[in-house]
Amino acid sequence: MTTEIAILNRSAVALAADSAVTVSGRGGIKVYDGVNKLFELVKGRPVGVMIYNSADLSLRPWETIIKSYREERRSHSFPTLDDYVSDFKHFIQTHPELFSARQQREALTNVLDSDLSMIRTYIGQAIYAKVRSGSVPTPQQVARIVNREVREFWDYARSSYALDQWDTPLPSPRTLGADLRPLLDERIDVVFENLPLNDAVRARLRIALIHRALGFAGDDDDEFSGVVFAGFGDDEYYPRLREFRTKVVYNDRLLCRDIDDSRSDIGVGLPGDVKSFAQGDMVRSFTDGIQDHVRREMITYWAQWRSGGLGTDVTSEADLASLSKSDKKAVAKVVDRQAVTWVDEFLEHMAAYERANVRGPLLQSVSYLPKDELGAMAESLVNLTTLKRRVSINEAQTVGGAVDMAVVSRGDGFVWLKRKHYFDQALNPSWADTHSATPPTRDMD
Repeated sequence: MTTEIAILNRSAVALAADSAVTVSGRGGIKVYDGVNKLFELVKGRPVGVMIYNSADLSLRPWETIIKSYREERRSHSFPTLDDYVSDFKHFIQTHPELFSARQQREALTNVLDSDLSMIRTYIGQAIYAKVRSGSVPTPQQVARIVNREVREFWDYARSSYALDQWDTPLPSPRTLGADLRPLLDERIDVVFENLPLNDAVRARLRIALIHRALGFAGDDDDEFSGVVFAGFGDDEYYPRLREFRTKVVYNDRLLCRDIDDSRSDIGVGLPGDVKSFAQGDMVRSFTDGIQDHVRREMITYWAQWRSGGLGTDVTSEADLASLSKSDKKAVAKVVDRQAVTWVDEFLEHMAAYERANVRGPLLQSVSYLPKDELGAMAESLVNLTTLKRRVSINEAQTVGGAVDMAVVSRGDGFVWLKRKHYFDQALNPSWADTHSATPPTRDMD
């Protein structure tokens, strides 16, 4: 995992990212430091890009994709940040050298095999539990276990992974199922081997695998990549920020979705903004004055309180014993209705208080910060999350390592304030010359 920060005001945007990457395996998780997540999109252009969550797209590292784009677009610039984002997506979809048909198939196969292996493990555990209880399961019992585990996976995949939530929706599950059936049946036969599967169970499993491999599930999906762009187009004088999420290149098409909640357009109405990505809970506790889990617990508690039969509890008090049954019912109805109003007013008051006394003053201060202070603040917020993960006994330290930090402004372009290298620059004196910027040329297409 990671934590990444973008702080924007009317003169610049500061970007900061940690260097930790988490690798999951059967034995647990392993965290490595030293991964690059912050990049200059094109040399000499005032645009930066950050990557979080999955470091690969269809088995191709994002660093390779971004640097290939940088090399090919080294003489191009675009009027707006949105144009950069659109061109980047187009680049991915039109470069078979990066995403050949074979690589797309191998990437999809990896996902299918992973899910099938997980289901097979659950089936094996259920069979072993029956053996431990002293009975050898019959073929019919094994078939029922397989059917149950496949149905649970089917229910989960269809309810959590939507095929129609990408910016360009996929074909129907039936169409996808027909196109992918040879591959799906091949992988099911390889992984499940001799496990009993009738036609109905197999069909249900195929649909579930399609939803998992190609569907959008928001924050609940471990396989998506978040791609954040920030900076200026040629015709823009205030910084912008855009994010899209993606998980696979399928059939020469990038399955992606723009995240509107992350969108930031600095201007007169919004002079400053702070955005966090991936593990942003500690950042939001700084900007909002309350931690996410505390907020959730507070809202959940009061929501349960207002719907928990408060009116009945009140009318059961001894002081109201003299009321008739109809009067008690009327009082209970009024109290329940008023409880809803009270809780709604409380939550509205706290949200207004947060805006006026915590987040509002902070963003006002951000709007006046000079470039170096923007960078220092972004780095500090990353370090805050690193410290929290390090000292928390019930959390793995999935944020850490060196912090890469850059400031992007219209006049100065993309400027590194802190940057790690896996090599000693003194041993590579020609590196800076071979990686210098070229003069920008407006793209007229």
